[in-house]
Amino acid sequence: MQMRFDGLLGFPGGFVDRRYWSLEDGLNRVLGLGLGCVRLTEADYLCSHLTEGPHRVVAHFYARQLTLEELHTIEISAVHSRDHGLEVMGMVRVPLYTQKDRMGGLPNFLGNSFVGTAKFQLLFALKILNMVPEEKLAEAVAATQKPKKPAIDQAAGATGNAAGAKHANELAAKTGNELAERAENQAGVQAAEQAVAGLESQAVAEQLMAVPGVEAVEQPVGLGANAMLEQQVAEPME
Repeated sequence: MQMRFDGLLGFPGGFVDRRYWSLEDGLNRVLGLGLGCVRLTEADYLCSHLTEGPHRVVAHFYARQLTLEELHTIEISAVHSRDHGLEVMGMVRVPLYTQKDRMGGLPNFLGNSFVGTAKFQLLFALKILNMVPEEKLAEAVAATQKPKKPAIDQAAGATGNAAGAKHANELAAKTGNELAERAENQAGVQAAEQAVAGLESQAVAEQLMAVPGVEAVEQPVGLGANAMLEQQVAEPME
């Protein structure tokens, strides 16, 4: 493939005016400007794709098998072609493999930006020509569809979570201390109130005992006060 002048990946080729050229003659003319030494025939035709949008374009796709020596020749010739450095920034080989991390190689390459139907043409050719096993091709396509979060954002999120957790722990400890102190104060006040009530009850009982004909009334002041104190202390501590 080629890196185009607009930063998009695409296949060598161009527009053909059918009034003056056949598809193959027009294609070989533009290939001569970008590659310099390759010719395609009608036998190399593979498929056609219609580009939807305001400008409807029919992209006729050709594919030809080359030897490694022929590929080297084309790559060297492309550097010296007329369009190199102008409309074409350089030739690019497609990595037909996937590394162990399931992203390196073809999945990462498919994450680039392609012009028009070039990406669909690439996947179609890899499948039809059996250049990549179908299951591996499907895995590569699926890997590019998973959203990836930048590592710096993940690190910032981890730092933020740690700071947030520390702040939450400090706040919880501070709140717990305040609640415990408030419970102790409340328990102290209630204990004092119970003690006063007990003294008043005891005084009333003593006065009643002094009255002839009135039996003594037992008041479990201490036990009731202690039980209520324990209950009040236990509830705030929870």
